[in-house]
Amino acid sequence: MNQGIISKEFYIGRYIYLTEQLARLPIAVFNRVCNYNGIAIWTIDKQTGKKVRVKRLTENNPEYSRYSEIALKRAHLEEQLKITLNNWSKDYSGNLTDIAAGYVIVPNTDNVYSSAFWSRLNNNSNSYEQDRKVMHNSIMMRSQFEADVANILEELGIDYKYEVELLFNSKDRYYPDFSLNFPEYNRCGFLEALGGMDNFGYVGHNAKKLNTYFNAGLYPNRDIAFIAGDLNYRPDYATMKRIIGVMCDAFARQYVLKKIR
Repeated sequence: MNQGIISKEFYIGRYIYLTEQLARLPIAVFNRVCNYNGIAIWTIDKQTGKKVRVKRLTENNPEYSRYSEIALKRAHLEEQLKITLNNWSKDYSGNLTDIAAGYVIVPNTDNVYSSAFWSRLNNNSNSYEQDRKVMHNSIMMRSQFEADVANILEELGIDYKYEVELLFNSKDRYYPDFSLNFPEYNRCGFLEALGGMDNFGYVGHNAKKLNTYFNAGLYPNRDIAFIAGDLNYRPDYATMKRIIGVMCDAFARQYVLKKIR
């Protein structure tokens, strides 16, 4: 089996989670119905295994709103599954469905930094004036460095929020560049792109911030990762992906376990 930058356990855990979530959701897909936006509802015929459409909903149907949310969630999960399968095929050999059958996810139950914690965070909540502005996927980021990191997260299929507010000790407010969701483990993590390490003031501010993170129980390379650079040096794509991969692997190897035979 080939060895990729990201561990096989990360892909296995994500595959198990995504396929289980999709199996639980009704098959609702957006389409056009008689020149109106609509949703098609499908089911699987138990005898033939084929999809059978059971009804269509237009926007004026009272069920449309509920199924619209389902269709949006399903489309997102399907896109993440496509990303996972594509990345697996680039990094590893073997059938992921067959390999994943030998594993089980034992998700977090006691760490405060859960997926529920992540869901309560408000995206782009930092109102501090931006010196430089780079638009990335409708989010105004502070540097191309951050935009490149966001690109890697998207290539891995990891949902993130940009510059959310974290409040520590009822007084210390910090805005990590990225808050990451790992719903397969019921965990979230944080990522800082530290692009001004040659600036004394910048380093001093971030040293205090890092100390606050650590005192709040955020473990380096598991709960929080750091990608450092300056005006003359910036890690290349593979290095940044490896740093992100360390966090992915720390979670995956903790929560994705081989089944006991």
